[in-house]
Amino acid sequence: MNTPSHRSLVYLGWLGHQNFGDDLLHATWQRALDRPLDCIAPLHRRDYARSPLKFLAQRFRMRGSERLVLLGGGTTIGFDSWAYHLGTAARAFGAAGAVVPGAGAAESTDAHALGLQRTNWPAWRALTRTALLGVRGPLTAAECAQHWRPTEVLGDPALLYPLLMEPRPRPLRRTTIGVCVGSDPTSRFDPAVVARAVESFAAERGLESVTVFRLSPDDRDAVDALVDQFSLPVRTVAYTGDIDTVMREIGACSAFVSERLHGAVASVALGVPTVPLSYASKCDDFWLSVTGSRSPVTVGHSEDELLQAMRAASADASILAVRSRVVELQEKLQRSVALLRNWLAGDLDTSKLMNDEVRP
Repeated sequence: MNTPSHRSLVYLGWLGHQNFGDDLLHATWQRALDRPLDCIAPLHRRDYARSPLKFLAQRFRMRGSERLVLLGGGTTIGFDSWAYHLGTAARAFGAAGAVVPGAGAAESTDAHALGLQRTNWPAWRALTRTALLGVRGPLTAAECAQHWRPTEVLGDPALLYPLLMEPRPRPLRRTTIGVCVGSDPTSRFDPAVVARAVESFAAERGLESVTVFRLSPDDRDAVDALVDQFSLPVRTVAYTGDIDTVMREIGACSAFVSERLHGAVASVALGVPTVPLSYASKCDDFWLSVTGSRSPVTVGHSEDELLQAMRAASADASILAVRSRVVELQEKLQRSVALLRNWLAGDLDTSKLMNDEVRP
């Protein structure tokens, strides 16, 4: 067996864009593994050439170690670009293989997602030195079983993050409702319809204000358009790199409506009644993992549909059911973390991890 100093991870993810979801995944793995994960694989071959000294310095720090590439999550499985990124990172860093815990895939019927990126399942099947520890949700599990290999549902890795935060007392009375809209490349939801439903729910619950979250710089126009629709007092929380502050702001909400996937993941993990605005299959994939059903609110929804979904999500039975399922997924994710920690410590043989001999 290798000693701990002879095992290293190369992190692969969409970093450096001030995107809350991608940064949240990276931070989750860092805290869960108690590792800085500061060796970040570039996403393009040209990036290796543009920063050769940085790349060589990373390789030098890892000299003499056995390496694996860790794909942090996100909707990556099945896409041609991410198969390329995984293969390139493994070759460039001399990795023994790759580990994929909790990532997602687009459903084969998802015209929106598949119009943005091209799938290439043969390229994923060619990644023979890849340990698939589990996936984000049942839609991804079905796609993997059909096109790649069977696996189980682990849940989104970011569900672990609240367990890793420094505990802070929650507000005694939560008087605001949180809303997050996104752009991929633009919001697919009518801000006026969303605002009317949110204000109707706020009036029913005696809530005093709305907190609108901007979780990516790309969302500025969508957020501005939504803010203009409210008559209630509105404050905006923009993610600028401080994950814990945003998480605590989400945790202070009495309910949360989110178009951004990881806005919904964060609020569910924090125990906040949540309604995802489902604009692509990745939203349903996650929602199925925690509720067993697809999101009831999709593109073109009515004010009443969103209002009814918010009422249902805030019912005690729904809150308890989601919480129970989140705990189950957190336990599965923690077993994946334990596998990686054991590998890093030299207590788990790489060949067993790569050959599917151990699983969470």
